Amino acid sequence: MSLGMCQTGCTDQQTKQRTRTWEFFYFSYCIGLQEKHFWPLFLVILYMTRFNVPHDDSFKCKEAGIKHQYHVMAPTLNYHTSPWTWSKCSQKYITEFLDTGHGECLLDKPNGRIYDLSAQLPGLMYDVNKQCELMFGPGSQVCPYLKQCRRLWCTSAEGVHKGCRTQHMPLADGTNCGPGMVGFLEGHCHHGLCVNKEMETRPVDGEWGPWGPYSSCSRTCGGGIKSTTRLCNRPEPRNGGKYCVGRRMKFRSCNTDSCPKGKQDFREKQCSDFDGKHFNINGLSPNVRWLPKYSGIAIKDRCKLYCRVAGTTNFYQLKDRVADGTPCGTETNDVCVQGLCRQAGCDHVLNSKAKRDKCGVCRGDNSSCRTMTGVFNSAHYGYNVVVKIPTGATNIEILQHSYSGKPEDDNYLALSDTQGNFLLNGNFVVSMSKKEINIQGAIFEYSGSNNSIERINSTDRLEEELVLQVLCVGNLYNPDVRYSFNIPVEERSDLFAWDPYGPWQDCTKMCQGLHRRKIVCISKNDHMVVSDQSCDHLPLPLFVTERCNTDCELRWHIIGKSECSSNCGQGYRSLDVHCMKYSIRKGQTVPVDDLYCSDQVKPPTREPCHGDCVLLRWHYSEWSQCSRSCGGGERTRDSYCINNFGHRLAEKECQELPRVMLENCNEFSCPSWATSEWSECLVTCGKGTKQRQVWCQLNEDHLSDGFCNPSTKPESLGPCELHTCASWQVGPWGSCTATCGHGYQVRAVKCVSELLSTVLDDRACHEARRPSDRQDCVLTPCPIIPKVGATSLPAVPLGKVAQWRHGSWTPCSVSCGRGSQARYVSCRNAHDGVADESFCAHLPRPAEIAMCFSPCGEWQAGNWSPCSASCGHGKTTRQVLCINYHQPVDESYCDPEVRPSIEQECNLAACPPTYSRFPSSSEQPSHFPGRNFPLAHNPKENENQGVLPSIRGSQWRTGPWGSCSSSCAGGLQHRVVVCQDENGQSASYCAAASKPPESQHCDSGPCPRWNYGSWGECTQTCGGGIKSRFVICQFPNGQMSEEHNCEVLKKPPSVAQCHVHACPGDVAWHRGPWKSCSASCGKGIKHREVLCIDQVQGKVQEKYCSHLQKPRTHKTCRSPRCPSWKANRWKECSVTCGSGVQQRDVYCRLRGVGRVAEEMCDQSTRPYFQRQCWREDCVKYQWMAGEWLDCSTSCKKKDTYRLVKCIDAENMQVNDSFCDHLPRPLSIKRCRNPLCKYVVVTGDSSQCAGNCGLSYPQRITYCIGIQSTKKHKLHQFWPIEYRQCPVLPSPQTYKCSTRSCLQVATWKVGKWSQCSVTCGTGIMERRVECMLENGWPSDLCLKHLKPDAQKKCYGNDCKSFTTCKEIQVKNNITKDGDYYLNIKGRIIKIHCAGMHLENPKEYLSLVKGEDNFSEVYGLRLQNPYECPFNGSRKQDCKCKNDYLAAGYTAFHKIRIDVTSMQIKTMDLLYSQTIFGKAVPFATAGDCYSAARCPQGQFSINLAGTGTKISSTAKWLAQGRYTSVIIHRSQDGTKVYGRCGGFCGKCVPHVTTGLPVQVT
Repeated sequence: MSLGMCQTGCTDQQTKQRTRTWEFFYFSYCIGLQEKHFWPLFLVILYMTRFNVPHDDSFKCKEAGIKHQYHVMAPTLNYHTSPWTWSKCSQKYITEFLDTGHGECLLDKPNGRIYDLSAQLPGLMYDVNKQCELMFGPGSQVCPYLKQCRRLWCTSAEGVHKGCRTQHMPLADGTNCGPGMVGFLEGHCHHGLCVNKEMETRPVDGEWGPWGPYSSCSRTCGGGIKSTTRLCNRPEPRNGGKYCVGRRMKFRSCNTDSCPKGKQDFREKQCSDFDGKHFNINGLSPNVRWLPKYSGIAIKDRCKLYCRVAGTTNFYQLKDRVADGTPCGTETNDVCVQGLCRQAGCDHVLNSKAKRDKCGVCRGDNSSCRTMTGVFNSAHYGYNVVVKIPTGATNIEILQHSYSGKPEDDNYLALSDTQGNFLLNGNFVVSMSKKEINIQGAIFEYSGSNNSIERINSTDRLEEELVLQVLCVGNLYNPDVRYSFNIPVEERSDLFAWDPYGPWQDCTKMCQGLHRRKIVCISKNDHMVVSDQSCDHLPLPLFVTERCNTDCELRWHIIGKSECSSNCGQGYRSLDVHCMKYSIRKGQTVPVDDLYCSDQVKPPTREPCHGDCVLLRWHYSEWSQCSRSCGGGERTRDSYCINNFGHRLAEKECQELPRVMLENCNEFSCPSWATSEWSECLVTCGKGTKQRQVWCQLNEDHLSDGFCNPSTKPESLGPCELHTCASWQVGPWGSCTATCGHGYQVRAVKCVSELLSTVLDDRACHEARRPSDRQDCVLTPCPIIPKVGATSLPAVPLGKVAQWRHGSWTPCSVSCGRGSQARYVSCRNAHDGVADESFCAHLPRPAEIAMCFSPCGEWQAGNWSPCSASCGHGKTTRQVLCINYHQPVDESYCDPEVRPSIEQECNLAACPPTYSRFPSSSEQPSHFPGRNFPLAHNPKENENQGVLPSIRGSQWRTGPWGSCSSSCAGGLQHRVVVCQDENGQSASYCAAASKPPESQHCDSGPCPRWNYGSWGECTQTCGGGIKSRFVICQFPNGQMSEEHNCEVLKKPPSVAQCHVHACPGDVAWHRGPWKSCSASCGKGIKHREVLCIDQVQGKVQEKYCSHLQKPRTHKTCRSPRCPSWKANRWKECSVTCGSGVQQRDVYCRLRGVGRVAEEMCDQSTRPYFQRQCWREDCVKYQWMAGEWLDCSTSCKKKDTYRLVKCIDAENMQVNDSFCDHLPRPLSIKRCRNPLCKYVVVTGDSSQCAGNCGLSYPQRITYCIGIQSTKKHKLHQFWPIEYRQCPVLPSPQTYKCSTRSCLQVATWKVGKWSQCSVTCGTGIMERRVECMLENGWPSDLCLKHLKPDAQKKCYGNDCKSFTTCKEIQVKNNITKDGDYYLNIKGRIIKIHCAGMHLENPKEYLSLVKGEDNFSEVYGLRLQNPYECPFNGSRKQDCKCKNDYLAAGYTAFHKIRIDVTSMQIKTMDLLYSQTIFGKAVPFATAGDCYSAARCPQGQFSINLAGTGTKISSTAKWLAQGRYTSVIIHRSQDGTKVYGRCGGFCGKCVPHVTTGLPVQVT
């Protein structure tokens, strides 16, 4: 933050603390850099406005000489803004802010964190892409074709195809700008320029320059202030160097003489300057008069100009600070300097400690006066004279004490002059409030009568005699008036005298001025200076003066000239004129403030000039190919600097001219991939795939896939997953079919649904994946029968080696429960051939049929009940059910062998024995069986046991209650009750009537029960689907509970099979032939009929084929290419000036064929073949020559002249270049005259007096020519210009300048502006002004010769358009805005957006914006099966606010497709999402309730737009338990909808969209 304005008048510490302020700004810069969409410059400007720093274009900055408003405080950010520099105006105001004491808050030591500024440049910490993200949000990157340090251009988050944008801020210093931009070296950005990284960056500390001259005195008397400043510019601090430390300004007093008596008070003078200015304050008259306000002003505001409206007590601050030298108040000698009150003495000198003594004498010794005091305490009714206060009295103090100590004592002080004119409390009117009275310059302060001690006091010298009086009224209590004042001592007048030779005072001018000695009053005895009051009776002597500052001169000096405003021909240039101080002795010139030259005539700041007509421009080569074919690329070209003669120059000659070597191209959108919604999953269970359509499109037009990037093509197939599929499950392998050798074994293989835990038909599982149900098995080898050999053994019958063989069991005849199964049994011989069963009769035949059992369900057991006994042995039971599909079924469906037990024994503590009589002590058992301690021996064990009295010392004793047999809905609890004697032994003599109960009912509240919702839609229409519903455990009051608190065995099923009937196997989709294409040329659509038919080719309802995928009914088609209109270039205008006609060839063309008949093209899209054209005004230029000057008055052979100028058709002079094509007439020729004689005549100076040219009070010389008309005839005399006179004058004579004062004024015209309309009749304008030859404006031109400043112009024929694209193309309009389109025969106002893009879009502006919104409601009921409050909303519902899809969006404009007449509901460009997620137009939903209780809502109001919602518009319900309620107005302009479910929403139907009609 290199601030030039930091060079303020500070001490060392102040400067350090001030630097901390700018460090804070820099830290704010860094913080802002890390905030999205926030630029730190705005933060700096915000704090600057807190300092009352105006913008650079404010009227407050005019005096600061602002020419280029391109600094930190510029009014707007643009390309030329320089955020590193402060304007002179900003420096001035911030410096004044700190110099006037507002920076004192920086002098304390910081208590908090001190921020260390990183020495690393910010561009090294944040690369250029990060800067873009900080500026425009995540995803933004640097623009690839606008890389420059001057401005940071970034893409949008969507990508470069959306274009680039900037906030007119440069890249951060230190950002790498790459090689090539600064030659071959690596560069980085610095203050918007790409510079060499090796550039000198060593810090340079600032040093003070010399003190400048003192300014003029702020007052002419009474003590003014002069100031001088110095700048921190020898050198200026650079590259982070330190600023100068020390004073920047210093002040000194001037004109310290007291002002003459009667002169207007200085503060009063400043207020009176505003007389007649009412500042639009209500109640102030136009002739308002302002008076100074002294009392009631805060001490810190004493140096602000507060003025009071005369005649009232109202006061206002009219200036931020008073003029330097203004007294801070009436009671002090201190004065205001730069808005701060600074110490001064009574001698009006800054930092002086001089004070007035009690006599009012500055630096007096109290010897020139004496004190008068007195008391007055007698009274009569009315005014009573107390004392006369003489002229010259000082330190006047008057007190009136109340007799009762209360303000109301009926005695009041009053003042009047000697003529009886009251100055205070006269005419029996008393002032109760505090006030100040100015009496001849002496300020009297009056306390007001509403005080117990009334007071009048003044420290000033009294200039007229006053009379002090007291007004007595009422009960006439005696007043108590006490007064004191000082009066001058009578002094001898001959003891003092005026001395005119006091010290020299300041010079009146910086150069060539006067100064005088101060006249002082001295004592004649010792010549010591005394107060001027001692000499007031003496006349003042003359001042002693002399010239001063004679070694310099002040002159206006032209220090610079601007370029000529015209590159060719007559123009003007600005002159930079400054006041300069020229030192005669040193020969040096230094600039000073212009006010020092105010007594001299300032030269004009503009002079005429003539351009040399050498024009420079950049010459360009052809553009290169665009780097991208669409989506925004860039192209380049070479440039050369040439002049208007075609000569190539060095590039530096044209460096000031703008040069465009890079531009964007092909900014229209690229074709992109579009997708449809995903289809349903293509499987009915498990993992599968879903599909969608993917096509290439450009602005909603379908293209061939080759136009889109294949690498970015979205997938058309995607994975999906449904509930787990049915799968094959296998049982254990059975026993081997053989007892020895080879056999096989089988097992059960079933198709089981894991979701329902049921056995399904085998067709529900994948046949190819079915596990094998049979495998081979090998046992021990069978015994081998020996062959008949040499050994003779008894023969074994063949039948004896046969044996039974059997196959595997068939599946059980039932899928679950008890059934039968069979197997094949046969008798096999030794060769494994079939033998008669009689051969196997010796072996038991295996069974062919057997019983089989497969459990249909599974056993589920409940919790054990409490024990049936409270002591000893009892029983406990539980419920055991056979469960299938979460429903209880008959027990025969479960395996009885694994049935859980329903009853078991329970053992508690042994019960006490029962006696029929009271036993003796010897009979009493000391212990219970099985226990090793006496009953109730430990008192702690009996704390909760009841003891009830009985007879003979025996009593009933009770144990604690056991737990309730049921946790809810009522049960029983038991306890032990025994009869015991006083020793705690069992007894049998307790009264039976008083026996406490052993059991009681217990109730811990109602039990929760299962609650369930309605069944959802079935997943299949046939072949077995799944439907589901919510099942929750719930108390009767609606509170939900955990599932284990309800009876699990009684839980209703949440999933069930549905539509289990088989799908018809003899239906199919029948595809009809494709019909012809809808378009005879170009792209169209083909349709075909698709029917659901049965086996006899009969048409049936489509629902019977719903399990089959329906073939598509339409597809795109392309016919031969359509012919199109071809328009050639416009021909030349039919005229060379004025209004004419342009034509071009327009014909119908078929590519590959050429011209075809025009009837084959669409006549409505035919381009214009003719248009009006307008050339410049038909003006003929010609040379006009004036009359030759007369040669008869000239002598010798001399030239004569005539005026030759180029004029237009209106005889107005124009630039000569318009007549260059014509031969120019001669403007000079020789005169043929006889020889002349000359004499020199000297006249008096009075003959040279004139208003023009230069004249001097010397004698003047004239040259007189003598010409003879005829020989020896009369002679003629005429004056000759001195320079043409051949006779030399005497050296004592002086010539007079005869410069002519004649000025010629003519009308000058500018160029015609563009036509005010783009179609129809409009107006063109130009500038017309009267100018002198030197370029100054004049009023000498003749009004009747003034050229026209306006004329008519003609554009194209106006035509109504149907799309924004037509307006853009045919009228060449690129500005977004409201236009009128012809929509279906009616003119409707449409907002056109994106007019600078290739395809602008149409939007309807909604008149009733507040009635157009969409909402997805965010609350969800805890019990989703209710609809509380009759469906109305309440915030105190038992709800959760956790629906992530909730949102509310309001719409101001909606996009309309004027071709299809549909609203694009997904376009949110002109919408505002109030909270949550954005909701499309005409969409609503919620996740509130499953009981038809929708809360989401949308509203459409198209009133005033000229359109309405079509009656064909439909809304589609999506989600679960969704209900849709739609209300339409009678005229169709308003639609209101309520939609929702658990969770659900409604959207415009995908097939119809949201169609609209014109009203």
